[in-house]
Amino acid sequence: MKTAKRLALGVLAWVTVVPLVELLFLWLGTSVFFASPEASRVILYVIGACHIGMAALLYWYCVPSVPHWGRRAAYFVGFVALLMVASAVVVFGVQLLVAMLLMFWR
Repeated sequence: MKTAKRLALGVLAWVTVVPLVELLFLWLGTSVFFASPEASRVILYVIGACHIGMAALLYWYCVPSVPHWGRRAAYFVGFVALLMVASAVVVFGVQLLVAMLLMFWR
């Protein structure tokens, strides 16, 4: 499989898994730790660590190894920029969906 296809599948996996992981940890945090301020802070750190771990796994799987450090750095910058844009679009979409659901719920 070519690099572009692997990268597109990786970003699709990122876009799918990130909201699910956040919802899972937020649900676990409110049901298990009773929503104390310390627990919510720890949950945010765990969510961040999971995001970094997933991004590292996707980078290792999707971006090919090359002998030149310049090209590897360019791949890394492009990968991080792509994940940031995809994450921003997903967060905006989820917020829009929640706002619309709350508006129609009342």
